[in-house]
Amino acid sequence: MRVHVRTSLPVIAAVLAGGALLTACNDDSGSSDDASASSTTSASAPATTAAPATSPAATTDDSGDDGGSSAAAVTVDKSFTDDVMGDKATVLKYVSGYQPSAASKSKYSALEDEEVVLVDVKVTASSKYYDTFGADSFYLTGMSNGIDQGSTTILDDEIKAAGYPPLPDAETGKTTTGWVVFTPDKDTKKLVLRYKRLAAQASDGTSITAKNFDIPLN
Repeated sequence: MRVHVRTSLPVIAAVLAGGALLTACNDDSGSSDDASASSTTSASAPATTAAPATSPAATTDDSGDDGGSSAAAVTVDKSFTDDVMGDKATVLKYVSGYQPSAASKSKYSALEDEEVVLVDVKVTASSKYYDTFGADSFYLTGMSNGIDQGSTTILDDEIKAAGYPPLPDAETGKTTTGWVVFTPDKDTKKLVLRYKRLAAQASDGTSITAKNFDIPLN
């Protein structure tokens, strides 16, 4: 019997179909020396997506707490496949300049100094390992401080109400589509979505190197 092991970026642990255990190493340098993993390529847009090509209209509740207005979505339609781990993702489009509600800004004061970027992603989790693939697999790189910024779920309820359903986790071999939220500094010019594959060691002796998969948004 194979045991399901839920994984996340801080720690990868999975059971190989052949029974080998995969555990994470500390090296997350993102070396791209692994020739067997495919590079970023263009992909055709799916027949259906989780949100309309243009952003939904701003929503307003009875308390006057407005939120949800943003610029139109920009089509990206680029994908990557990690041939080693078996994960796949397609970036469908992104929205910059999303305006959180006054309630969210009051609750999270940092939003006053940050941009809110929404990225529409279609992901397929590996069928080779028992793992999950979701929003916490992605980072936004290009920050002025040189640090890759992880996604956040603090606005998930709000963006769902505004017509941007959040990305659900894809379980082993499954595919999901939805929006991922990032809050970069307002002076961030270049936006690049990054998926990080951490270095790992399988119990059968197989070594998996760290690798970054980058898709420019603008």
